[in-house]
Amino acid sequence: MKNNFTHLENLINVAEENQVEEYLFYRDRGRNLTAKQLELILLKSGIQPPEDLTPKISKKELKKLYITNLLQAGTVVSTVFAFVLLPGFIQTNTSLVKSTYTISKNSIDQGKEVIEDMDKRFFSEKDTRGYNTPPARSLIALFEELKYDLKEIRNGKPVKPVFFTQLPRGINELDSISQRKQVFIQVVLPLVLSENEKILLVRKKIKFLANSNSISTADKKWLDKKFKQYRVKNNNIKNLLEKVDIIPPSIAIAQAAYESGWGTSRFALEGNSLFGQRTWALGTGFVPKERSNSEKFEVTKFQIIRASVKAYKKNLNTHKSYEPFRELRAKMRKSKNNINSIELANHLTTYSEIGEKYVLYLKQIIEHNSLTDFDKSTLLPTNKHNQA
Repeated sequence: MKNNFTHLENLINVAEENQVEEYLFYRDRGRNLTAKQLELILLKSGIQPPEDLTPKISKKELKKLYITNLLQAGTVVSTVFAFVLLPGFIQTNTSLVKSTYTISKNSIDQGKEVIEDMDKRFFSEKDTRGYNTPPARSLIALFEELKYDLKEIRNGKPVKPVFFTQLPRGINELDSISQRKQVFIQVVLPLVLSENEKILLVRKKIKFLANSNSISTADKKWLDKKFKQYRVKNNNIKNLLEKVDIIPPSIAIAQAAYESGWGTSRFALEGNSLFGQRTWALGTGFVPKERSNSEKFEVTKFQIIRASVKAYKKNLNTHKSYEPFRELRAKMRKSKNNINSIELANHLTTYSEIGEKYVLYLKQIIEHNSLTDFDKSTLLPTNKHNQA
């Protein structure tokens, strides 16, 4: 027997029957959710939403409705899109990261002209992800609703933990270059800070165990796992602490901006790959258009952008090519000075085939966009943000 419920009503019935906590939270507070928002909540809870049997509307109408709902929903959308963290995985066969894109022979090498070149580093790739992906313009409205302002963060205000699983579409369609870069930074910064926080917690525990007279069997197993994870021989605590440390946000954002064209590359849009990580497991990633026939690598795909950030940090913290980077960082720690991203960037020549020129580009991106302002940024605790 055919039911006469709308698709939204069917979704509500499923959420009610399964007592989905996130749905109940909004229901009890009188929040009205859209069908798309309810579908995402059900998927997060491991429940397959019922099929939508309503007549289809045109893409133009759908886009208009989607943007209207997003702007009206405000805080609800911030939770659905911003705090959705789907289970992700990192390709275990990712090896040394090399810059995916290379600069043409006509690129300018010096001073101001390099800055201009980096400001224009946007790719005109076709985004095939469809209207389920939030548009960049709607993110701007969302950030305004959340009072997520980079100017205030540069002045010391904590960063709200707004986590996206993918980049928005239409960054290239924003009115100005500064606006495009701002949205990209607002998406990437919380993820970089969040992963740094996790690293610092591990580092704190390692130091505590290292100074303990005796440790439990469970702690010993945990420590042994870290030695293996960070490829440390002979259970050397000093070498482990040298590897378990943060990547300055300014460096991470600059490299993500360069490698992904400020979030506009095909690899970033379709594969959530912000840092050009390569894999030699054929058929698992993207084949770059400029790759020669003699080369076999592909660009790694990730389920969510957080996984790309996590893999990037693991790469810099474990691969032998970045040992000088880690040694300098450890010296900065030992001298109790702030970690200087400009100095550290000098040791990233092996990240790209263009070597010293790559380092020059990173420094220009960092300096021109004042990215070191974010090196002391902290995340607002999640519970406080959710209560706001």
